[in-house]
Amino acid sequence: MILDGKIVAKSIEENVKKMVEEFYRRYNKKPVFRTILVGNDPASEIYSKSKIKNMNKLGIDAEIIYFDENVQTLDIIKKIEELNRNEEIHSIMVEMPLPKTIEKEKILNAIDPRKDSDGQSPYNLGMMMAGYEKHVPSTPMAVIKILEYYKIDIKGKDVCIINRTQVVGKPLAMLLLNRDATVRICHSKTNNLKEKTLESDIIVVAVGKPNFLKEEMVRENSVIIDVGINSVNNKIVGDADFENISKKASITPVPGGVGSVTTMVVTSQVVENAFSLMENK
Repeated sequence: MILDGKIVAKSIEENVKKMVEEFYRRYNKKPVFRTILVGNDPASEIYSKSKIKNMNKLGIDAEIIYFDENVQTLDIIKKIEELNRNEEIHSIMVEMPLPKTIEKEKILNAIDPRKDSDGQSPYNLGMMMAGYEKHVPSTPMAVIKILEYYKIDIKGKDVCIINRTQVVGKPLAMLLLNRDATVRICHSKTNNLKEKTLESDIIVVAVGKPNFLKEEMVRENSVIIDVGINSVNNKIVGDADFENISKKASITPVPGGVGSVTTMVVTSQVVENAFSLMENK
């Protein structure tokens, strides 16, 4: 079965539309979102512009704040603090990756946790560890949304995550544990990876290597969530051998899979932040 992320994204979008309409009816204003883009990474710029365009279409006041790649960490923090103080701004996000000269941890720590639309602030990551899921990293939550939409049972299932980053692997492991899955995190130094993937009911792969996950590494009727995005001969592909794996397992396509849902998860969080801030004024 093909786990079409565009269908899942559409279902979230319908709910977001209703939320935005209700917010405007109640407060006579739009939810406001600002994302910070540092440098000139082409993929980040394309993703950011697409996200902003979609949000504006849904009735959200969304803009990109650009910084040159030579900007200092302190200058970005000053801008974030300015956005934190501005009561008209409901959500803030910093696009990744950041240039290596920028101290990412300090940037993420500067974001007001209440305005965090990507769940990456240390406070919100800590809250998620404690079981609170009010502000959750968007890509891991997109994985959960896909599994839930297609009614794929998570409870008691053996899940293998091939990624250990703060953006995907670690938070996703927590979300799955919160739903009673048995989770194994694998990475570049994992021994006998094939042995471990063959034991798994669900595999989430995010390694940034095209066709990394082979057909012989997955068992019949398993579920494969492909988070990877790679360019091969001017074509976007994932980390899994989609053509062959799709013959024996359920799998998300790339493009049209996790990425589509991630964008809508961020958008939904923007509106939720707006409601929460207005209600607690």
